[in-house]
Amino acid sequence: MEQYIAYNLALGIVRTSSKTKQELGRTFARILGFHPGPLGKDGGIDGVIIPEDGRLVYFQSKLSQLELTVDHAKILYADIMYHKAEISVMLSGVGYKKTFKDRLFGHPYINPGSIHLLTLVDILAKTDSYDLAVQDIPKLKLIEEINWKQFK
Repeated sequence: MEQYIAYNLALGIVRTSSKTKQELGRTFARILGFHPGPLGKDGGIDGVIIPEDGRLVYFQSKLSQLELTVDHAKILYADIMYHKAEISVMLSGVGYKKTFKDRLFGHPYINPGSIHLLTLVDILAKTDSYDLAVQDIPKLKLIEEINWKQFK
């Protein structure tokens, strides 16, 4: 998909209701093979996989209309540490402020290679960031199975 089309689709998605965005985040988690967290307050985790090797893979979706900020980075770091995640996937609606990345990757005990910061555009247009995440989580390719018509 062309990036400009993906961008316009992403804008439409982030402008939907909170309930729809929660359902979409859970759908992403389920399709990716994660065990989806509950709707609403989820304790900072939208999905988790514990593969045979025992490593915890963590998924969080924040489909905001705004770029995620330093405060979101603090929360993500705390959740990664709390859940002892070895691989983390964060899905944002439109992106991340530079301060988000500076703060997140400035924390101790963070392995930047094990954290995938994706946007809806990355998923829809299959960008380089998406390709890197697929190397860690091959099931990410299954995202094409989403029935977009279910989200109104």
